[in-house]
Amino acid sequence: MKKKKTKLIPPDLERCQAEKSNGWNFMTLGGRREMVRCDNEPTVIVRELVPGEDGRKGSMSLCTECLVQFMMRVCPTAETHAFEEIEHEPST
Repeated sequence: MKKKKTKLIPPDLERCQAEKSNGWNFMTLGGRREMVRCDNEPTVIVRELVPGEDGRKGSMSLCTECLVQFMMRVCPTAETHAFEEIEHEPST
């Protein structure tokens, strides 16, 4: 069965786009486990240089914490991914 292609979401410069577990499990007595979007401010945009499993090249913004997880799980190389640092204006 072929999946329908959806529109790619552009990188968000205000909030990390990674999803992570909400922390619920059978030991927390209530709630259910689901994925939630990270609330941290992004520090880098990761761009695919080679099409992924869906045949498309995407990009997403990540905070430092989520970037570390990405590096450990995906093991990107210079041939597969490009990294662009996000420069935020200092808050006064």
